Amino acid sequence: MHTACGWRLDEAGIPATLRGMESKLVRAFIKVAEMGTITAAASKLGLTQPALSRRIRTLEEELGVELLKREAHSVSLTPAGQVLFRDGRKWLAMGAQVRQRVCEAGHGAILRVGYSPSLAGPFLGLALERFNQIHPKVRVQLSDLSTAEMKDGLIAGRLDLIVTVFEEKEEGLEWELLECRPWRLAVAMRHRFAEASAVDVAQVAQEGLLMYAREGYPDYWKRVGEYFAEQGISPRVVGEFDGFSSLAMAVEAGIGVAMVANAGQDANRPGIRFVALEPSPSAIRVGVGWGKSPTPACQVLIQELKASARSSGGEATEGGEL
Repeated sequence: MHTACGWRLDEAGIPATLRGMESKLVRAFIKVAEMGTITAAASKLGLTQPALSRRIRTLEEELGVELLKREAHSVSLTPAGQVLFRDGRKWLAMGAQVRQRVCEAGHGAILRVGYSPSLAGPFLGLALERFNQIHPKVRVQLSDLSTAEMKDGLIAGRLDLIVTVFEEKEEGLEWELLECRPWRLAVAMRHRFAEASAVDVAQVAQEGLLMYAREGYPDYWKRVGEYFAEQGISPRVVGEFDGFSSLAMAVEAGIGVAMVANAGQDANRPGIRFVALEPSPSAIRVGVGWGKSPTPACQVLIQELKASARSSGGEATEGGEL
């Protein structure tokens, strides 16, 4: 069977030309095709525009065809690009499935879980403990990822389920609300706010604000921005971080303060205090997301997450969202 540019497809419908190609190049191209611009795709992937452009050029050189029509502020797919966009996604998904089957054959089944440490709270550990009692031969692979990375991994088949900010509806994904978590202001133990039971947002405006990275946590930026805008305040952002560990380290060092999900005693950060904000922002809704065809083991972990969230005191209400 042949397609545009004479590409020969194997029985699975995957171009034979793709077999020796780096998946990161194909993944970069697919993200550009989805977003419609190099700029938006680079932001989503956490790359600079020149770096992403080089990946696309390398891919075109390896295939010997032009994949994109480059215009002033956007790109469109050539006929060859349309074929790669369609079949490349199949190839990436198949690669993820093959890797999982190989690992399962050598080590038993693997359940790949993406999570946010600041949101997973005590219930993830409790759920995994119970899950291990039910499925002792299933190996759970945990990945600390940004929200964007988790969703992309789930859609691409690199993850089986994710624990992050709850989404009401998202194409290709299923969601279950686990709990609603209040916002807190994370401050260093020696900070002037550390002994306060609550801090007025007007006082926070005088501090340097530390944030999760915009490209990895767009919803976080949106909600934090909306909260300050509602109070008529423009915060002074002094740093962006790719995860909770690096953000917490900066808070401990006194570089600034940060708005995060309430972690309480489970934060395991003796150098940080979590202080309430006034007025109180709408709560963060934490949920578990998975693909359209979860495995039996995946379904068990979903149920254990729900049970653990209830037993740890979480409230699965519709009261607010991140």
